[in-house]
Amino acid sequence: MTTLLTAEFRKVTTLRFWWMLGLAPLIVGMFSSAITLPVMRAFTDAFEADPNEANLAATLFGLAVAVALVVLFAALFGAVNVGTEFRYKALTTTFLTARGRDGVIGAKLAVTAAFGFFYCLVVEVVSVALLLTFGGDTFELRGSLFAMLGAALICATLWALIGGGVSMLTGSSVGSCIALVVWYTLGEMILRSILSGIGIGSVGGILPVSATLGTVANAAAGNEIDWLTLWPAAPLALLGWTAVFVAGGWALTRQRDIT
Repeated sequence: MTTLLTAEFRKVTTLRFWWMLGLAPLIVGMFSSAITLPVMRAFTDAFEADPNEANLAATLFGLAVAVALVVLFAALFGAVNVGTEFRYKALTTTFLTARGRDGVIGAKLAVTAAFGFFYCLVVEVVSVALLLTFGGDTFELRGSLFAMLGAALICATLWALIGGGVSMLTGSSVGSCIALVVWYTLGEMILRSILSGIGIGSVGGILPVSATLGTVANAAAGNEIDWLTLWPAAPLALLGWTAVFVAGGWALTRQRDIT
């Protein structure tokens, strides 16, 4: 198993897409802070508030944007990392040289999850450093922040596995990436609107993106945002979706003709 993990890790690091996908949410988050800062300062100037409040609000907004994007990009990494094997038929050689398909699939998903965790960790470390630098005296490191950041790490890891599971189900990295982006940005919101319209809006709370929002936003003690799924239902729902996609993709890949 160690040999398979090493091989999968080397596959990822020899290609450029892994660091490009990780860099994107970090840059967008920083630009979001820079764009928001003038707006926040205009409000503080108008109401004669502390300028430090503008810095803190802008940096927190950048953190929120970066975390939201890193979860999506973790899913995209999972889809690309797994789907590329089907696109270039690399699985044929790998399965033939390994003792069984289960070990290969398990190693690939383990490395995929590790990179999803790593993406989020890097974004959070940089974002917290920016908060400490530009947040001013009004910012304090609190347990609630760390609770939400820890929940975001879990979500990024699970979404990386979801992305890998989707690619195993479809056998296409491009199709999987398109489906994930559409669902994450618009698809679920549209479905929730439809569900609300027919009187079963509560079902929408356990959908993947909604469960992710609930997991992060309601992670800290005292955070009980009612329109988002509360703990422990939120993380359990996200874990359930991950299990469904991974188990379905795993079972299909074990039987798929890869010649």
